Amino acid sequence: MMLPVALALSLSASIGPGNRATLPPAPRELYRIAWRRPFVEPTALEWHPIEAGGVAADPARGLAIFGTRDGWLHAVRKDRSLAWEYKASAGFAGPPTVAGDTVYVGARDGRLYAFALDGGKLRWSYDTNEELGTRPVLANGLVYVASLQDTVFAVDASTGAFKWHHRREARSGFSIRGAADVQVGDGRVFGGYSDGAVLALDATTGRVLWERIVAPPGEQIDVDGLALADGKLYAAAYSGVVAALDPKNGTTLWTTRLPGAHVVSAAKGLVFVVSPDAVTALGSSDGVRVWEARMDAAAAGAPVVVGRWLAVPAGLAGLRWIEIASGKTYRILDAGEGVSGPPAVAGGRVYVLSNGGALLALDLG
Repeated sequence: MMLPVALALSLSASIGPGNRATLPPAPRELYRIAWRRPFVEPTALEWHPIEAGGVAADPARGLAIFGTRDGWLHAVRKDRSLAWEYKASAGFAGPPTVAGDTVYVGARDGRLYAFALDGGKLRWSYDTNEELGTRPVLANGLVYVASLQDTVFAVDASTGAFKWHHRREARSGFSIRGAADVQVGDGRVFGGYSDGAVLALDATTGRVLWERIVAPPGEQIDVDGLALADGKLYAAAYSGVVAALDPKNGTTLWTTRLPGAHVVSAAKGLVFVVSPDAVTALGSSDGVRVWEARMDAAAAGAPVVVGRWLAVPAGLAGLRWIEIASGKTYRILDAGEGVSGPPAVAGGRVYVLSNGGALLALDLG
């Protein structure tokens, strides 16, 4: 059943003075909200809650899986009914990963969990003793995940048994909260660190293969964004640079100055970089700026490609829908308290978790 509030949310909401007038006309039926279901009860002491975990989708089973700040992991069917859920001892700040018949997710309690997608049975958990807030990656029969304390862990995907970890001494002084999702390819695991470094580790042993400092000097030199695509490793350093590296040896292929760069993704021959007040598209071959979409509030999460659109979680400014070809913002979804975590795409449906703890199902037009 379509809810009246959901219909209202689908409008191109204005965030800030004069914003509605600056948006081009929205494409007809870019999406419609099929349903909205709340999962977190608001509390009187919360001011601007944040759901940073984001959503994963399993199209084969018709499930959306996501963790919320109250420590619950939920699996929801296409008709918004609850398939299963699990209560951890702390909240979730990173998206789950679906692989085969298992979903992997890290929690703020330091545990990496593996659940059966059918029924939600806990298969194993591994305690890293460090806060987890990144998306796990499955490869080579192992699960890799980065902590918020500059450690990359590798555990057996079937049993949760420890294989190796690589810990880098945390930089003294203030750093940006967060960490880059590890990237895996060609027998290497790539990690970004708060001291401005990017490392390539042997995927089987964790041995360091190469190391590069990519961040220019600054107060916060964290490398909190990594993406592996087009035969290149892209790194975003908050002190003001995006770098393309050769993943085989760490050679710098190009660099582009971009203040506050902290999230990066790559697709369709472009590199999408999130900074505090903008999303910028760079050419993947040379780092030349193609377009810039300014934000009237701080961009928050990793952009997700949805067909010809880039869906950008922009915190209190909602979920921005940017045309990839032009960089124009065509629609803003105000999902209630904004959107901070990445959405998930399952065929013609997009699942979005609002900061208020509600899951929205959008059917693309």
